[in-house]
Amino acid sequence: MLNYQKIDQKWLHFGFTLGVNSMDFAIYNSGKGDARAEQVVFSPGFTVGIVSDLRLHEDWSLRFLPGLEFGQRTIRYSNLDVEEVNVESVLVNLPLLLKYRARRLNNYRPYLIGGASFKIDVQSQDALDPENDMLVRLKNTDMYLELGAGIDFYLPYFKLATELKFAIGLKDIMNHEYDIDNPGYEAYTDAFRKVNSKIITLSFHFE
Repeated sequence: MLNYQKIDQKWLHFGFTLGVNSMDFAIYNSGKGDARAEQVVFSPGFTVGIVSDLRLHEDWSLRFLPGLEFGQRTIRYSNLDVEEVNVESVLVNLPLLLKYRARRLNNYRPYLIGGASFKIDVQSQDALDPENDMLVRLKNTDMYLELGAGIDFYLPYFKLATELKFAIGLKDIMNHEYDIDNPGYEAYTDAFRKVNSKIITLSFHFE
């Protein structure tokens, strides 16, 4: 028996999403001085959001999934006094994605999804906080390319989708400006030539 067939006939429907994420940095060292930086610590985070889906065609839909992403990244330094710096992020995520669905097989339907997103880091700091080992600052906005795949599971009263998605930041998100109110920590920023953000998210959409 085919469950919940009407969901694919609606031109617009809504839902919510829950997920877990792993935030990462692509670090490019500058070569200035002796300091080097790398990210080696895995810290899982979580994601919550709203699903809005506009049906374009039998197999295509346009999706807007505004939400919040909570995560942490740890930078490990060599040849500096403080060896580890934690960078916490709370991202307001505004993605616009195109979804292509394969033909439905009983109560399953695999799909591909891709697009772009604009993220705002509301946790980014205007100043360093040496007392709490916050010795670098990130820019508060970034653009991402996103690509993923998933499977829709049609249940009797709703549709559940499991989705794995990769997001790659396009901008250098390191704030390279010195904090004149907290001198003496320039080496922690100078270690970087460029830093890009990467996020892997496993989501569960309820629609």
